[in-house]
Amino acid sequence: MNLRADFHTHTTFCDGKNTPRQMVESAFRKGLTDFGISGHGDYSFCEPGFGMNDRILEEYQRELEQLRDEYRGRMNLYIGIELDCLGPVQKAEYSIGSAHCVKKNGEYISVDDTEEKLTEAVERLWKGDWYAFIRDYYELEATVWDRTRCTWIGHFDLLTKFNEGGKYFDETSDAYLEPALAAMKYLQQAEVPFEINTGAIGRKYRTVPYPSSVLLRELCQMGGRIIINSDSHSTEHICGSFELAQKLAWDCGFRRVSVLKPGGGFREIAL
Repeated sequence: MNLRADFHTHTTFCDGKNTPRQMVESAFRKGLTDFGISGHGDYSFCEPGFGMNDRILEEYQRELEQLRDEYRGRMNLYIGIELDCLGPVQKAEYSIGSAHCVKKNGEYISVDDTEEKLTEAVERLWKGDWYAFIRDYYELEATVWDRTRCTWIGHFDLLTKFNEGGKYFDETSDAYLEPALAAMKYLQQAEVPFEINTGAIGRKYRTVPYPSSVLLRELCQMGGRIIINSDSHSTEHICGSFELAQKLAWDCGFRRVSVLKPGGGFREIAL
C-alpha cells in the first residue's frame, strides 16, 4: 500500500523550516491526495514565545484557507493544530493531543528538547529515578483527551525520544509498561486513533517510530485504531519512513489505518 496522506506537519508558523506554501507544494509533488498542517498551539507556558498565540493562529488559518482554495479538486488540504495537554485549548479543524512536558515542583520539563536538559532534570527533580519520571509522564499522558478533546493522540511515548537501545530505562520492564499501558487503556476509552509517528527517524534521534512495537501490539489487542504521520518539520520529511511505519503496524496486527476525510471524521483504508 502506498499511503498518500500525512496530517502531522509543521511550518514556519511554529518550529518548521518551510512555509505552508512550500509544504503544500511538496506534498502535491509527492502525489499526496490528503495533506494536513498542524502547527504547534500556544506553548508559551513552557517556552516563552513558542507556538501560535491566538493572533498568529488566525493568520495561519487564513493562509491555509487560501492554499486550500488553490488546490481544491487536486489535493484535500486540512487545517490542524497540535495541542499540548498543559496548554490552552485552541480550535482548528482537527487537533493532535500531545504531552511535550511534565510539570514538577512548579517547573515545566520538556521531554523532547535536548537529551542533556532532560537527563539533568531527571537527576535534579526525580533524584535520578527514571521510572518515577515515567510514572509522572504517563499520568499526565492519560489526561490528554480529557484536557484537549483531540482528534487523535500524538506520539504517545514521546518520552522515549532519547532512549534508543534502552539507554536510560528498559521499555520492556513492568516498571515502564504498567504506567504506559494504564494510560493507553484509559485513552482508548475516548475511541480516537493513536498516531504512529515517524518524526524522530527523520531527525536522527530514533530508528523506529513511536509508539514501540510492544505498545502497538497491546493497542491492537485493545481494539485501538491508528493513524500514520510524519511529524515533518521540513519538505524533505513529508511521508518520511512511511513504509517502515506501515510494516510495523502490520506486524503488530493492524490491518487498517485511519485517514481524515473532507468535512470531518475518518475513513478507514486497508494497509
